[in-house]
Amino acid sequence: MSTTTKFEVEKFDGKSNFLLWKMRVTPLLVKESIHKALLGIEKKSLKMEDDEWNNIDLRAKMTIILCLSDAVFYNVMNEETIAGFWSRLESLYMTKNLSNKLFIKKQLFSLQTKEGTPILQHLNAFNRILSDLLALEVKLEEDKALMLLSSPPSSYDHLTITIIYGKETLELKDVMQVLQNNELMNMTDSTEESQDWLSRARRGDQRVGDPKRMQMLLPVMLTTTAGIQGSSRKIV
Repeated sequence: MSTTTKFEVEKFDGKSNFLLWKMRVTPLLVKESIHKALLGIEKKSLKMEDDEWNNIDLRAKMTIILCLSDAVFYNVMNEETIAGFWSRLESLYMTKNLSNKLFIKKQLFSLQTKEGTPILQHLNAFNRILSDLLALEVKLEEDKALMLLSSPPSSYDHLTITIIYGKETLELKDVMQVLQNNELMNMTDSTEESQDWLSRARRGDQRVGDPKRMQMLLPVMLTTTAGIQGSSRKIV
């Protein structure tokens, strides 16, 4: 017995990232084997009947309409074919003019993360800007790995020097992996430290450490305590 997998794409409202929406909606067309209609009737196979082409064109158009908000649909509703529909959307929401390119490049060059921001959240922002530039056909001559290393807060300075030291070249994917591994190790260390603090506090040990440090560890300690209590309930 076969099962049908249902795919849903959040409606594009004209404010969210058009490139990401485009990458998510395209698989819907591929799944239904109607994606070729995006190329326009000029690309229609000679073996395909006109009625068949018109059918996949209409189905593709209806699929896209269901993935658009009313406000966006009003701007493209007069297009008769999916190719025209698609082209109109790109011209409205994926502008490739110089000012837009410079604006997004400025976002990349000025990207800085605040102390305490999860590194994965920062990497997502960095990758989003790179994706936007790629969609605008902007070729970056700058070293993206070095740009990424320049964006974390000062607490990463020692790690940055360690990564760069003795290297002639840096791969962006390697830098991303090191940053994620570093955060994971810091989280592990904080968890172990909070467990030690809780243990000493329960024994009445007065040497519980620096109050400011304990305040920083409080979220970790609460998570640790909740995990211990949850485990205890399971054991009982």
